This record gives sequence, structure tokens and C-alpha cells, in this order.
Amino acid sequence: MSKFMDSAKAFCDGNMLASLDGDVVLILADKSYQQGKQAIIDSLINQLDFFSGMKIISDDSNVTVSFRNAQDHLIKCYAKGNLIGKIVEFNPDDIRQRIKLVIEYDGTNFSGFQIQPNVRTVQKELMDILTVINNRPTGVTGASRTDAGVHALEQTVHFDTKYDFSEEKWLTILNHALPKDIHVKTVKKVHPLFHSRFDVDRKEYQYIINLGEYSALKRNYEWTPGRKIDLDIIEKELFKLVGTFDFSSFCKGEKESTKRTIYEASMKVKNKHLYLTFIGNGFLHNMIRLIVGSLVEIASGQTDIDILAIIADKSRTYTQNLAFGGGLYLVKVIY
Repeated sequence: MSKFMDSAKAFCDGNMLASLDGDVVLILADKSYQQGKQAIIDSLINQLDFFSGMKIISDDSNVTVSFRNAQDHLIKCYAKGNLIGKIVEFNPDDIRQRIKLVIEYDGTNFSGFQIQPNVRTVQKELMDILTVINNRPTGVTGASRTDAGVHALEQTVHFDTKYDFSEEKWLTILNHALPKDIHVKTVKKVHPLFHSRFDVDRKEYQYIINLGEYSALKRNYEWTPGRKIDLDIIEKELFKLVGTFDFSSFCKGEKESTKRTIYEASMKVKNKHLYLTFIGNGFLHNMIRLIVGSLVEIASGQTDIDILAIIADKSRTYTQNLAFGGGLYLVKVIY
């Protein structure tokens, strides 16, 4: 964070040359748009009030820093490496109290986090309750769009409100109103530019595989493949996942960018259960479940292709086995 903070502070002091990435994007409060370092310098050089009284109000994410200037406008900078890759100005008239929630949920009876027509989702449950509390339609934004059946130990969401309830009161109100398979763990009033999705630095997921006998009681919370798995092969293949790759082979549906970075892919075994941990800057739709399905196929001798060859193929040819959703847990979101 330190080098990006240096760039943010240089921007705060009006030293744009030392702070901007070459392809930086600027979006002003009037929705005007500029791209490119020189274009943005030309745009802002005559707007000295933009930098007037600029103060950092939050650096609570490793990838964003927020400012407030003398005109009370809020300005947010997004990291691109060690420099600023995006600047967004917000009009204070649009600002309301923003609330950050850390929630846990049992995903068994949900069709995922994200709202969808005619099915039960976590986002829809939250939005319905907050709309009643706020007496107006209230959107809820989550850090991760978990799939159907996937559980969360710490999912982060945010919403805006006109009410100035204490954090303790929000916690009581929400946990009283929410269904029993969703629980709010913490409530925090945050600055208006906090964003539960865009400010994420990395996410941690865990997948649980039962290596022993099938359990009817735990069937919604682990995957029992029912085959012999070579754990040495699992460990070796996990090591190959660490790094930045195009994960097209491990993605359901087309994405604008399929490049992601995995910082850690590790395992531990306890009481005949295999716990796989994945930490990365983001994960594509079904990415972890497809990776786990492939790991099990490789480690049980069902295929002789390895993880790196599957990645290099950039297709779904070798990734048809989607691991059970109930074995996957969003452990935490890191900002």
C-alpha cells in the first residue's frame, strides 16, 4: 500500500505528474469523462479548486483512497499498480449515510447471493427488509456473487440510508427482521465512497471435501466424491495455481477479462476432511468449483492432464466437472 499511498498523497498535493498512470481515467461529478495522463492534466490544470483544501478522509482499502476538497466534493482514487488508475468525483448532493455490513449465511436454500427473478437470494432478502425500514427502495451491493448453495462466513455488503441509527440499533433491527439463515455479524458506518465490491483487495474462499464416509447430516456443507484421492497430487497441482493467469478454462459464461491472480492455494487435512484454501484478487463465475472438480479428477486418476495444461488450453474442454456448491465457503473479504 505504501507506494500507492505516495501517489495518492502526491495527487492530493496537486502533483499529478508523479501520481497518475498513463491510461488513467477521470470521471467528474458532471459525468464528463477523460482518459490518459496528459488529457487529465490538461483538464485539471486550470481547475485549482479541484485540489483546494484536499484532505485524505479514508485509506481503509489497499486499492482505494478517498479525499474531500474545499468544495466538499468527494474524490476517490483507485490503484493501478503503484499509481492512480482511476479518479471519480462525487457531488455532495448525492451523498447519504453509507452502512457496511459483514454477514454470514447458510447458502443451502438460496439460489446464490445476487438477485434473480422468481427465486430466493440473499441480496433480495436484504433489499426487501431494508426497503421497509428505509420506506423507499433500497439497493444492496455485495462483495461477492456467491453461487447457489455456497455459504459465507464473512460476506461484506453496503447500503445507503437517511437514518442515523446507531450501529448497535442497526444490528438489532436487522437480526430481528432477517430470516434465520442470514445473520449480521457487524455493522459499521463508513464514508460515502466506500464500495463493498470495487474496494476489494482480495478474497479468501475455502472448499471442504469429505475423504471418508458420506454424511447425511453434513451433505449440504461438504462434498463427498466417493473415490480415492492422492493428496500429494492435490498439493502439487495447487502450487501450480499460484500466480496471474487467464482462467478462461475455469469460467462459466463470457467475461470482459478472465485474467485473475491467485496469491495462495493451499490444503490441510483434518479428521478425514480436506480443506482447500484459495486467496485471490477476484474469482470468475464457478471458477473455484471448476478448479476443485479438476483437482479431484487429476488426483483420482480420471485424467492425465495437469492444471497448467488446462489453463493453457483456454477452453472448457477439460473442465466439465463442477464441484458441489455446498462445499464452498466465502471466508472473508479483505480491503
